[in-house]
Amino acid sequence: MDIYWLFFWILLLICVGLYYYTRQVVTVAEDGNFLKFQKVYLVVYLLAMGGDWFQGPYVYALYQHYGMSTHQIDILFVAGFGSSMVFGTFVGSVADKYGRRFNCILYGVLYILSCITKHFPNFSVLLVGRFLGGIATSILYSAFESWLVCEHHKRGFGDDLLGILFSRATLGNSLAAISAGHVAQTFADWYGFVAPFDLSIVVLVVMIVAIIYTWNENYGDAQASISSSFTKAIEAIKKDPKVLMLGLVQASFEGAMYTF
Repeated sequence: MDIYWLFFWILLLICVGLYYYTRQVVTVAEDGNFLKFQKVYLVVYLLAMGGDWFQGPYVYALYQHYGMSTHQIDILFVAGFGSSMVFGTFVGSVADKYGRRFNCILYGVLYILSCITKHFPNFSVLLVGRFLGGIATSILYSAFESWLVCEHHKRGFGDDLLGILFSRATLGNSLAAISAGHVAQTFADWYGFVAPFDLSIVVLVVMIVAIIYTWNENYGDAQASISSSFTKAIEAIKKDPKVLMLGLVQASFEGAMYTF
């Protein structure tokens, strides 16, 4: 057993112990309707996150395999992050106006198209894929949770149950990341670096079908224009410094992680 597996099993046992400990001190959800709703959300959410986790470790490796220079790879990564930054400013307003369920389906479609571009060892095609992937990522980290919060309150569930659902989603996301990493590595070893992206396509297709058949549509202010929603968001940041601080903390955390 190498050091990786040693620490993996040690940390896994610690996590399992902490999980069962916290189950004894936090509220346990027993509402049948809530448990059904929780299942509907978590299935879709974990498929969405799994579709993202399959790809992460192999983007750089695939670009190297295609013979891209370091400068070209830098441009591809900056394009993806820049796309997410620019379009992430507006995706919330788009979801409010055209529907969060629609936005989540759009995430799947855009990410599938991004994965398809990975089959082409052409810089321009890969650049388009990075733009699409950046837009999809900005949707992933906004529309799904927005749908959840709106639908949760629409069905009359309490705020304490929402906290439970978020904690289980976080736990499930961690398990999905670990599982996706091992499965993707196996497929990459067998079929090459593009295989994890094909796995992602399959998972995202399943996610889209699940959304279509199990999720209701919900909206924010469907009558408001995207520009007016953006203006309201700026006003909210000005009025409440906590919103600005939350954004700065999140940006600093993400920046440190990606720099590492």
